[in-house]
Amino acid sequence: MKRKAAIRAAVIVATAFLLGLARPGVSSAQSLSSLRIGDSLSKLSSLGPVSDSGSYKGMELRKWVLPNGNELSVTIGSNGHIVYLESDWDGKNDDPACDLPGLHFGVTTLSELRKRFDSNGFGFKERGPGVKTEDGFVMMNSWEVGNVVITFYTRIEADEYDRVKATGANPSPADYARLDAISIADADYAKSEWGDRVYDPQYKKIEWK
Repeated sequence: MKRKAAIRAAVIVATAFLLGLARPGVSSAQSLSSLRIGDSLSKLSSLGPVSDSGSYKGMELRKWVLPNGNELSVTIGSNGHIVYLESDWDGKNDDPACDLPGLHFGVTTLSELRKRFDSNGFGFKERGPGVKTEDGFVMMNSWEVGNVVITFYTRIEADEYDRVKATGANPSPADYARLDAISIADADYAKSEWGDRVYDPQYKKIEWK
């Protein structure tokens, strides 16, 4: 999608999110395509040949395009362990499930995420709350789970939002920002890349329900 070029300056894209957590603090339970933050480089062999690769600040970047068109990207730290994972829906496949119970790409809204997690999460001083794209805007909201940072990327399609406003309504952007990607980051990596956190006053760590 066209938004990827803009978001790549702030984050690395990816796909196929699998996340199961019984309680905060059990970071080993969080996985994406059977990969977890802290896993070694050798675990990536199960994904087969990469679609693209590169380097960034001494770290390795790898990306896979999955059979359903979604993308999976991984950042490997200088110590040979995974520090960042992100899932990115391609916006086209018929199955929007992201393997996180109750959430669906292209369907779940930011308003629903706020209700589920009891706050607007937090942002980062050096990343900003979102990225403007050619066809709308992508909002980024993070929560801490154990010792990792989960970020939900929700996209507003400008044409749809403008049509609603043209009816005379006063819609909340969060009601039209739909889940487009999800990432998991090592907390230290997140701080080094995006700076200090900016919390919603109602923020608290989340527990999957």
